[in-house]
Amino acid sequence: MGSLEHGQIEFMHQEDKFFDKAKAEKVMSKIRAGDNGRVADVAKNEFSQLAPVPFDLTTLQTEAYRTHRISPKETLSIAQELYVSGLISYPRTSSQQYPESIDYRKILTDLSKQDFYRDLCKKLLGQGSLKPNNGKKTDPAHPAIYPTGQVTHISGSNAKIYDLIVRRFMATFGDPALRETINVKIDVKGEIFVAKGTRTVKNGWHVYYAQYVGLKDVELPKVSAGETVEVKEISMLEDQTKPPRRYTPSSIIRELEKRNLGTKSTRAQIVDTLVQRGYVSGQALEATDLGIKTVEILEKYVPKILDEELTRHFEIEMDEIQDKKKKGEEVLEEAKEILTKILTEFKKKEKHVGEGLHGANREKQIKENTVGKCPVCSEGTLMMKRGKFGRFIACDKYPDCKTTFKLPSNGLVKNSDKICEHCQHPMIMIIKKRKRPQEICINLDCPSKKVSDEAVLKQMAEVESGEVEHKCPRCEEGKLVLRKSVYGQFYGCSTFPKCRYIKKVQ
Repeated sequence: MGSLEHGQIEFMHQEDKFFDKAKAEKVMSKIRAGDNGRVADVAKNEFSQLAPVPFDLTTLQTEAYRTHRISPKETLSIAQELYVSGLISYPRTSSQQYPESIDYRKILTDLSKQDFYRDLCKKLLGQGSLKPNNGKKTDPAHPAIYPTGQVTHISGSNAKIYDLIVRRFMATFGDPALRETINVKIDVKGEIFVAKGTRTVKNGWHVYYAQYVGLKDVELPKVSAGETVEVKEISMLEDQTKPPRRYTPSSIIRELEKRNLGTKSTRAQIVDTLVQRGYVSGQALEATDLGIKTVEILEKYVPKILDEELTRHFEIEMDEIQDKKKKGEEVLEEAKEILTKILTEFKKKEKHVGEGLHGANREKQIKENTVGKCPVCSEGTLMMKRGKFGRFIACDKYPDCKTTFKLPSNGLVKNSDKICEHCQHPMIMIIKKRKRPQEICINLDCPSKKVSDEAVLKQMAEVESGEVEHKCPRCEEGKLVLRKSVYGQFYGCSTFPKCRYIKKVQ
């Protein structure tokens, strides 16, 4: 950290990463807090940032995931709904170009009837000619995605995707943004340290794309060459070289497109199928043991099934059929011949393949259903099971150990590999659609679920003892009784399951 006349700046050694620790330590021993250096160089550079290109399906899915964490599959489903409602153009397109036949002015005029976009549309309509910054990708069947200008009430994720499409449409007509970078180099006892800053000088198209721009300004205080800098603090950051980042549901779709695997309409479904079948998991996609073993088994017995080049070959030929460069009958005949050979080979080894996949799937089920060590007998393992009355957790040492725990009737339940800090029982993760995953202790009597408010505790005691009775407001037949669940205590109707009314303890 260096102190200058107009503020402090954090500098990094120009070598950035030292792979020789001794070399880094030599620099550390050479420079101390309180030492002075000078600003050796201040370099400024302005560059123009062109407006974004129109949305094709893959880019829309990527942006929706980046800005709203909406999955590619859900984005496609929402876009299809918006199209059917007449709000946007056909979404299953590979094009990043708006043809001149689209009446840009009419669309912007119609969009201006919506309060959200009125001022922005008027700004565009007043700039004279309208020319989008078209991308390179084309689709002979459909143009890039654009709003039609029609208005109807939408909310939730549909409104988010619609807003993203509208703002992208407007942004493509915007002027280039002007950005400035500044590189400051300081010399301290012969060692060069560098700081970099970036700021937006002219907003241009950023005005239209607003919160979706995703750029952050890093402004540096005013600095002049030759200025004295005082070292306030110097530290050495130790870290290990990191492996490449895992794919996300968004980035893997871009990779599939890059490799020409799947189509614009099927890529999101391919990724979703991998997740649903347990071959990959997590937002940072990680191959599961089942996924890895499935690939290993197929590679061993029928490697042609995993041939990426074969899949790409047929994808290209499908495009050639669309472009009338090949006849469908020729491609079908070729596919029939190749698939017959692969399936014949598979048939010969299907017993080995089946045994291998069965074993891998069995291991997956055991791993997914394992909750943790039994806190009662300390010898058994708690496993998730399904019985006559739904899901529950039980010790695998039954009947010697009859320990059981309740599970909620809805939501996806997974083990979390964590132990509750309050009672040392295993914790589970409950995942519900469009809600944040919850990590919850399986112990219904866990101290973390106890109510601490004295007034509430008194009310609960009165209800539990029968001193006070409250009629069920839904069925008006039963009375409210105190119950427990993995989420904590609550009031429920005494006629359950006939009446399923519940109320929070508060």
